[in-house]
Amino acid sequence: MANQVEIDYQQNYNKKSVLIIGAGPCGLSILKYLNNKVNVISIECKEDLGGQWCLDQYTEETHPNLKSDAFYNQHGCLQSSMYENLICNVPKSLMIFKDNPVQQGYDEYMTCQQFYQYLQDYCAKYDIKKNILLKTYVQSVRLAVNLSDEEKNQTGIEISKKFLVQIVSNDDYTQNSRYLQADYVVVANGHYSVPNIPYIPNKDIFKAETIHTHNYRENHISKFQNKHLVIYGCGFSSQDIFYILLKKTPQHQRPSKITVIGNEKIIGYFKQTKNYLSEIENGILTFLSPCIKKFESENSLVLEDGQKVENIDIFMYATGYQYKFPFLDFEKDKLIDLYQKRGVNYSLGPLYLRTFSIKEPNLIFVGILQAVLSSFQGIERQSILVSKVINEEIKLPTQQEMQEDFEKDYQEALNSYKDGNQYIKFSQVQGIDEFGYFRQIAKMCDIPSDEEYNSYVLKYLFPLYVNAFLGNYPDLKSSDVTSQLPRDYYPKSDNF
Repeated sequence: MANQVEIDYQQNYNKKSVLIIGAGPCGLSILKYLNNKVNVISIECKEDLGGQWCLDQYTEETHPNLKSDAFYNQHGCLQSSMYENLICNVPKSLMIFKDNPVQQGYDEYMTCQQFYQYLQDYCAKYDIKKNILLKTYVQSVRLAVNLSDEEKNQTGIEISKKFLVQIVSNDDYTQNSRYLQADYVVVANGHYSVPNIPYIPNKDIFKAETIHTHNYRENHISKFQNKHLVIYGCGFSSQDIFYILLKKTPQHQRPSKITVIGNEKIIGYFKQTKNYLSEIENGILTFLSPCIKKFESENSLVLEDGQKVENIDIFMYATGYQYKFPFLDFEKDKLIDLYQKRGVNYSLGPLYLRTFSIKEPNLIFVGILQAVLSSFQGIERQSILVSKVINEEIKLPTQQEMQEDFEKDYQEALNSYKDGNQYIKFSQVQGIDEFGYFRQIAKMCDIPSDEEYNSYVLKYLFPLYVNAFLGNYPDLKSSDVTSQLPRDYYPKSDNF
């Protein structure tokens, strides 16, 4: 049965109609820029807005009807949410949308709960919650022109727009199936929900408990007590876990040993860390490389250079996430390609400006970028660009011109990293310059480039990130950037 949000959207089909998948920061930003300009609806499978920042009641371990969950049915996992004691990795003054300062008294590095409330305040300010359809899952997105007569007849509706979107109840994907139509579909469902589990030979013989950071919750801390925890991966999620367990957890509740295995270059930096000298000297924390060759027994593994890691109690994958869009029909519509390496979807294309599907520019992706330093600037820039294109203030180039632009950008990414993932994952140290990309969008949109914001990020945040990547992650969480900025600073429209 349709609710009022859905009914209002259907009754305005005579207007240009935009369907947004997701109501996290990306979806909310798009919604804000399109609100009151077009007929727009955001579809969110969770009980409230916020995407990953809305803490799930259940995990795969505790869900009462896991097989009925619509997200799980298509992805093989539940949609992620941040864990309860997560603290953001960006200072509050550099992690917010323009003209929207945080509440007084928020921590320098906001907690998950504080940022979730920030998103609630953002929605209230712009009156956009009225356009969000909650507890609903997008089952499929089809190009109407490619539908067979049989498929059209099965819908029971007259199809008049470019996209036909099937939605269902997220609690039970077999319930309440119905259709919406749209001129544009904006994919803003995040890229941290489908865990990447790399293949390791002999997995069947390994009997120690395994977990991905995707499933980590505060209540797991007790299960690590006096255990040997092996963490495979050395990115920020890995660092955050052993930071919590070794620096924020009472000593008597900590693991007896943590072994971190990862990229040889990064692990080399970690071994020189200032922040964990006592843990390393006491054998509580060990950093190893290269990568894992195979599991050797029910509680041991072997690295590619022959080193062995034994007596493992818990094995945690901190190996990132994959890009997956099961609601798209890759055989009949073929609107994007997923680029793979060893079975992992690490990037996608062809996209113009990393946003518009070149094969069908009315299919739009916002938030797939992994900008290291200024992710929210990226989200908002993309949202402005998308809103201007949809409202016909900007005309996209020809398909051939967009394809040539994509090939140039992707080749630049290949030159930085052999599998091309730098096309999506920016890096100021190695890879594509995120600020150059945002300046390109600003120029196209005829808006200022916020060089004040950029200068603060490069001057204050960039050195902290470099230091964190060198193994000194605790320094990041104890730093104070806001006090070095102008009083009550936040990004402002005049500079944007």
